[in-house]
Amino acid sequence: MDALLHKRLDFYETYLVEYHRAMGCVVTVLHPFVLFRNDEIDVPWYNYAGIVPWSDMPGRARICEVMAYYRAQGCAPFFRFTIETAPEGCAAALQAAGCMLACERHVMFQREPIGPPVPAGVRLGETGPHDLQAAGRILRISFGSDGPVSHEPELHGRLVARMRAARVRQLGAWLDGQLAAVVHMHTLGGVGRITGMATAPAFRGRGLAGLLTAYAARCARDDGAVFVALEVATPEAERVYARIGFSRAAERVGYSA
Repeated sequence: MDALLHKRLDFYETYLVEYHRAMGCVVTVLHPFVLFRNDEIDVPWYNYAGIVPWSDMPGRARICEVMAYYRAQGCAPFFRFTIETAPEGCAAALQAAGCMLACERHVMFQREPIGPPVPAGVRLGETGPHDLQAAGRILRISFGSDGPVSHEPELHGRLVARMRAARVRQLGAWLDGQLAAVVHMHTLGGVGRITGMATAPAFRGRGLAGLLTAYAARCARDDGAVFVALEVATPEAERVYARIGFSRAAERVGYSA
């Protein structure tokens, strides 16, 4: 691994800890695990165990201790970590403890800012309170109950409130005056992170995902980001972001008990 990538992964892992703090998570370290727990937002991506980068291999007893912690909190144990920064053999140790692979995502960093031209009729900018209903509908259709917006109205409201408190910005693309796509962007400690890219079904296939993501990356750099990151789950999404200067840097996996 080259020195620049090593440094960026360090910054990214640190960013994830601080982002979860900003989102209201309690952070507990049971070395080599970092435990995130959020009583306000009871969803897996805010209630999981990460791994301290470049740490030693966890023993079976420590893995079981982490699992017991989450079960005592009423949560299903969930582990998420970056393969390149985790101890070798960590995945096998989790499987031996009864966990199974639940998700795989690739971390991508933007090599260089690329800004596609904005077509006529398209406007990019930050969403406002009047866009909340339309944005929520786009996110629900795109991600369903497994995405960043829940069908439960109270949970949705709490999540929106925490995102605002954490200064997560929601950006949108309007086509002929209609909100067609949304994305979330957050900048902290020199890292800009883009999440929740979603396009309304009627507007898909028009390049809005790449256009809006490139705009979000530019906003992140304007907010002080030294580099910009995102995570993808499909080859199709990876190809979209590759066209605006992103390249694969690492793999993050999730294991559930």
